[in-house]
Amino acid sequence: MALLAPLVLGAWLAAGAGGCLQCDRQIRSSLESLRTGLVPRQIRDSRLRARAQALLRGMEGGFFHHYATSQFAGTAALSSINALIHHVRLTAAGLERSALTDQALLDALVAYRRRTTMELKLALKEHQAKGWLYYDVVDCTSCRKAKAVCLKQHHCLVDSQARLSLRYRPPAPGPAIARPGVSVVLCTGALLFLALSVA
Repeated sequence: MALLAPLVLGAWLAAGAGGCLQCDRQIRSSLESLRTGLVPRQIRDSRLRARAQALLRGMEGGFFHHYATSQFAGTAALSSINALIHHVRLTAAGLERSALTDQALLDALVAYRRRTTMELKLALKEHQAKGWLYYDVVDCTSCRKAKAVCLKQHHCLVDSQARLSLRYRPPAPGPAIARPGVSVVLCTGALLFLALSVA
């Protein structure tokens, strides 16, 4: 059994990486293995076990997809994602062999998700910063490889996410409600001050 683990890990890592984190079948299966094997075996407190399983279930599901598309344009450089997938696999394998229990294991899982999210953020930000270059990217919404082509600033990231378009467009004229509101507050404050000073 001890000889089989390195062979399985080697085959697992050599299988190649492609796609965003939620697109990689091996990452999803390793997260499921952590959730169904490691957590019940090493966390005895039922509340901590439920929290750890919910954390891992979210990572197995749409957590990374939602993060990539709600905070960024949803595409990342292929080389960055492949390196991240390799690192996430190694870290998951290390957690699988971990001797941590209860709160320490839950803290390690939370730190694992935070580090993974920050590394994904760097990969997504790298593409966003270099979106005008022509290189291979991974579209995190469809889990497919694509070419990053940006001919105009309008074509880069603006149509993919409305929140990012605020950086490129002139400020929209809003209703002139602020000016009368400030005037009402100042007048009310002055009247209150006069009433208190007279009394």
